[in-house]
Amino acid sequence: MAKVTGPLMSIEASGQFAQSIVFDKRGFARGYTIPSNPRTNLQQATRLAMKAAQAAAKHLNATARATLHGISGYRWNAALLSETLGTNLVNWNTAAETYADLTSEEKAILTALSGTLGLGTIAVPEYEQEVDGVLALYAVLCAYNRLNAKAAPVAVANIGTLFT
Repeated sequence: MAKVTGPLMSIEASGQFAQSIVFDKRGFARGYTIPSNPRTNLQQATRLAMKAAQAAAKHLNATARATLHGISGYRWNAALLSETLGTNLVNWNTAAETYADLTSEEKAILTALSGTLGLGTIAVPEYEQEVDGVLALYAVLCAYNRLNAKAAPVAVANIGTLFT
């Protein structure tokens, strides 16, 4: 139900009215629509990759955050996540493919760091696939190296220098 302050629509209104008009707090009104959520496979995979990338990125240390802030400004987190996923998950899928080619020592380093940070298996509701936190760390590392291309890339063996 719409909440109105003062006579009807003269001062302020918010909420919806009879599933026909929706008022917002900025003073705008629009037609009522039922939000669509098609839950396509690509959309669900993107949600999963975004959640996994964000879970890994939140553990970046202050130095890595400052470096990214210097490159991308105050929107460094959005730039990092965008670079981690890529268009239609191209960068994410590339990271998954190159992760398979890592040596067992590099995978052990990533697994140990994932355990230290508490990144286990990551899932989203109503989607049967899951992502291991190790892959999320590696994908964020690859994105960090692409964004920080002017500097020498951080090797998997030195990934601990980026995360707390």
